[in-house]
Amino acid sequence: MARIAAEFLQIIKDFSLFDDVYMNCFFKDFPEGIQFILRKILDRSDLVVKSVHIQDVMVSMTSKTSRLDVFAEDGEGNQYDVEFQFLPNENIPKRGRYYLGNIDQNMIRRGEEYDTLHEAYVIFICAGDPIKKHKPMYHYTMKDEDGNELNDGQHLLILNADYEGDWRLKDLMNDIKASDPETMKYEVLKERAEYLKEEEEGNMQLNMNLQNLMMKAENKGIEKGREEEKTNMIFHMLKEKFDVKTIMRALNVSEETINKIKATMK
Repeated sequence: MARIAAEFLQIIKDFSLFDDVYMNCFFKDFPEGIQFILRKILDRSDLVVKSVHIQDVMVSMTSKTSRLDVFAEDGEGNQYDVEFQFLPNENIPKRGRYYLGNIDQNMIRRGEEYDTLHEAYVIFICAGDPIKKHKPMYHYTMKDEDGNELNDGQHLLILNADYEGDWRLKDLMNDIKASDPETMKYEVLKERAEYLKEEEEGNMQLNMNLQNLMMKAENKGIEKGREEEKTNMIFHMLKEKFDVKTIMRALNVSEETINKIKATMK
């Protein structure tokens, strides 16, 4: 444990699933975690995840590349992308549309019939309400003007983890936001958090990923002045979904400085 710098230990302690470094380690080789979350969100106790990919990149030679936080497939061939969004904005609906299109494109092979397409879900779990209608969850599907379902198999869900009222997924959202495993309710998620945050092996995994990200951020600004370099590091860490307190501690900058940079990203 002594090999980890004190400031990194504090950052690790403050991590939640809205931090990419932690989220990547949390779900790596842990399909039970995303399976549990999907079962709760979709209210499907029979859902069985057969494969999980973390930060799955869908590359296209002619269009924008997509990087999916947690991409899963169940035993029936249905596919799920779960995004943990620390900085939700008004672009999320169109981003969801694009991700669904990419999932569909990769689901069907040349020569296959369209009816082989399975269900596709893109789920944004947001620290806030990007739709701004004061609801805990939005579930969008294709309907006609009379409200009749098209049943094309596409689903876009947007969840507000900060919703203050009581609702079905309140405890799950609290566990996703939690930095302290002791405050978590669900044992399957709590045990994983305890391993990563309290056991040496888990700490070392997080420390390695954190150092790699810091080096990447520093390299982006290595030929620039120190202040501009720090600005680039803040920008990069915000894009990687680090929370404000973590950036303040890692880079020794004020909350005001971070918020100014954050405002330019919207």
